[in-house]
This record gives sequence, structure tokens and C-alpha cells, in this order.
Amino acid sequence: MATDVFAGVRLERSPVYGTKGMVVSGHSLASTAGLRTLDRGGSLIDAMISTSATLSVVLQHATSLGGDAFFLYHDAAQKKTIGLNATGHAPDGATPEYFKDGIPDRGPRAISVPGMVRGWERLHERYGKLPWQELFEDAIDAAEGHPASRVLTAGLDLFRDDVMADPACRALYFDNAGNRMQAGDILRQPILAETLRKIAAKKSLGFYEGDIAQSIGEYVNTNGGLLTADQFVGYEPEWVNPLSTDYRGHKVFVMPPNSYGMLMLLQLNGLSALSSDQIANNDTDRLNYLIRAMQGAFTIGQPHISDPRMEDIPVDYLLGDEATQNLQECVLNGTDPATFDNTGGTSCIVIADGEGNAMSVVQSVFHVFGSAFMDPGTGILMNNRMTGFRIDPKDPRNVAPRKRPSHTLNPVMVLKEGKPKYLMTTPGGPGQTLSMVQVLTNLVDRGMELTTAIEYPRWSVGLDGSLMLEDGYAKDIAIELKRRGHEVKHGSGASYFGSAKTIEILSNGVLVGAADTRREASAAGR
Repeated sequence: MATDVFAGVRLERSPVYGTKGMVVSGHSLASTAGLRTLDRGGSLIDAMISTSATLSVVLQHATSLGGDAFFLYHDAAQKKTIGLNATGHAPDGATPEYFKDGIPDRGPRAISVPGMVRGWERLHERYGKLPWQELFEDAIDAAEGHPASRVLTAGLDLFRDDVMADPACRALYFDNAGNRMQAGDILRQPILAETLRKIAAKKSLGFYEGDIAQSIGEYVNTNGGLLTADQFVGYEPEWVNPLSTDYRGHKVFVMPPNSYGMLMLLQLNGLSALSSDQIANNDTDRLNYLIRAMQGAFTIGQPHISDPRMEDIPVDYLLGDEATQNLQECVLNGTDPATFDNTGGTSCIVIADGEGNAMSVVQSVFHVFGSAFMDPGTGILMNNRMTGFRIDPKDPRNVAPRKRPSHTLNPVMVLKEGKPKYLMTTPGGPGQTLSMVQVLTNLVDRGMELTTAIEYPRWSVGLDGSLMLEDGYAKDIAIELKRRGHEVKHGSGASYFGSAKTIEILSNGVLVGAADTRREASAAGR
């Protein structure tokens, strides 16, 4: 165990126990929706869709029907872990020349084709039990009216100008005098409720080839964006084999590029140069090693997070012996720091049942409030995933028509002896991989209990690339890290440090769920 004393500022939340089912998500209405679906005899996938759809209503600033998702699923009967990449592509006409003046963070030109809704259906076709239309009852109820989240209303303060600039967002979240709604005010979204009814009745066909896509496409195109209704037609998510690495007897699964998940594996490979005692010894040493692991992983890996359908990504080399040796040298000897943007609007789900099936999901509109562009005909807030591209034709992440942008989303599943042991997710932009490495090493190397592992203070990277420590760390740690070559400042806020949703599956099959107190989140089990 660590020798440093944690003088934290949060109270630890007690874990939730269950034997038949466990759902942990970013909102209590979503977690209970998933648990109710299990109680009605639904499969794990049925419960996930109910949870995910409800999140798309109650946390639309972070995830919406206009966003994307990565799904990691462990099929207990088949003893197989698979992935579904439900991320969309750039519109036709999206070229470096078109964006020669830069890709905007907000507005209609920042939007890619959303992928999550069809991802739900493809999973349901394989693993669903309940009728499709029954999975949206809770989401529709929430759209008819639910208390506004504290996290959402806080986001309205932080991004007021962006949200106020959009007529549909302004009408939904602000009164005529420009006052934003308060936490606990009833948020009514009748147009979104009707959109959900159409999806419930017509499945994803109603979204991608019906009047939903038509409404979005016409509104985006009318306002100067590239996306049109015909670009929705025929969209398909992709079944993929997850990437994995071994970390001290645990097999860690993540999604392959265009997900950032590979960067987590690179960090773990670098840390494997150390013993658990070296990582657990004290906070200063541990942070020094973790920072070096990030620096090495992002330096060699981040430029390759692109669409493997269009770019040759050297995954085997990056996860192979030579690169691992280089990463381990980075951890032991240090390397130049990596700089990246660290803002995101993302929501997460981890879910498990009593039959050994398990799932980790990260879904998102990217930045908080995405493109800050809402289609008034459907009530859907659209993503700003185009900002995941570059405009340098020589960069593997360069923008191109029908290409998928890089995604910071990083669902994690950890198996031990062939069975799921930890299910892990967090929001936090590129900081997701950093947070997940910290939680996993807290569990595996430091022997922490689940809630302690996720509540322990974290480090991350700020908007300007600066290294940040949560306020729970002692001030002298930053001083010592500076002496070791790391410029570090203290800070707070879940935007940087994430909000972990985790499930641990004990050897006797008992499910233990924990939700990070850095944001509103909920674990529900039975």
C-alpha cells in the first residue's frame, strides 16, 4: 500500500453489491432503467440499450442520439470478448482544402455522421431478448420530463456563450430573459420524446433512412454544414477484435483505433518494467512513473490513432517487443512530454449480469454540448467529432470524406483467468486513458478496494498541456516532481480527472459496483 496519507476532499461512496445484475452509469435514472430491464427478463444488451438511451436524454450535453459509441462485450457462453465500433464518418466534401482555415469546434461544420443508434440495433439483433420497442420506455418518460442534472446546469455556466448561440439550445435551456435553468428544474423535451418513439417503432431505419435523418440533414445543410440526409443511408458500425495486453496476470482489453484505447495498453506495457512495490511505494515515485508512461505512450502512439480502414496503423509493432522495450526505457529514464487537448463531453456505462456476461460502453458527443447545434425538428444535439481530424494531408489523422476521426473514448474490460474481473470507464477526453491506468494500478499494484481505487486523487493534463494534480495531493509532491523535470500545478474538476464507473466481479460471482463522486453517477444492483 502507498505510504503517503490521502488527505482527500471527498467522502468515499460505499460500493453497491449484487448477484443477478449491476449497472453503473452517469445518472441514476439511466442505471435504474437498465436494472428494470434486467428485472423484466431482458438480456445484458437489452439493459445496456435502455441505460444508453436514457443517458442520451438526461445527459444530452455529454451524449445524445447525435453521437457515437464504442461497445466492449464479453459473451460468457462463447467465452469471447468482442467489440463494436459505432462511430460515424466525415461527410462527403470534408477535405483538407475545404477546412483550410481550420475545423471549427462548434456549429454545423463540426458534425460527423452519428453512429450509436445503429450500434444499438446491431447488438440487439445478436443478443437481445425483449422486443426492441420496450427498451425505450424509460428514455421516453425521461424526455417527457425529468429533473435537470447538476452537471448539466454547471455546463451551461461554463459554455454559456456556445449554447446561447444556438436557437434550439437557447430555447431548451434558458428562459426569455437569458437565465439558465437550475438543477432540479423539470426539463421537458417533447420533440426528443417523439423522435425516440419513431426509433422505437422503426428501429435504426427510422433514424438513418427516415425523416429523422432528413430533418437533421436539411437543417445542417441549410446552416452551412456538409452533412446531408443521404450520408446517413447505409451507415454500418463495425465488429472488431479488441486489442489486449497482459498486466501482472490480468488481460486488459480495449478498442482498437480509431479509439485511443491502444494508448492505455502502451502505458501499461511501459509500467511493466517496474514491480508493483515500485509503483505502490509512495505517491511521488508513482506519479513520476505514470507521467513518464503517458509521455512515452502518447509520443509514439497518438499520431497513429486514425481510421484503420483508410490508414496503415502499425498496431503489431506498437504493442510488440521493440516498442515495449522503448516504452519501458521511457518509464525508467523519462522522455519529452506530450501535449493534447483535454476537454470532453462523454458518458459511460459498465454492466454485468449473474451469468458472466459483461459490458463496458463509452458514448459521447465529444466536447461538452458537442457542436452546440441542435436540430429543432428532432430535438437532437449533434456531435462535434470532426475536431478529431487534422488538416495536414501527411498526417494519418487527416480529414477525408467517409473517414472516421480519432476518438478519445476508451471502454476497458479486464479479464483474469478467462473471466471478467474489472469493467472500467470514465469520461475526460484524452485523459480517459490516464485515469483508467491510475484506477487499474490502484487495484492491481496497490491492492485497493474498489471505491478507494476510484476516489484516490489523480493527475491529468490541462488544456494547455500542463500536468495537473488534484487538490488531494500534498503540495510538496508538486515541488518534488518539478525537481524531477515535471512542471506540475494543482487543480480540481472532473473535466480533467474524469469520473470512473467500475464493476468488480469477485471470484464467487458477486458483483461490486462503484460510481465516482467527481460527478453525479449511480450504481444499481440486485
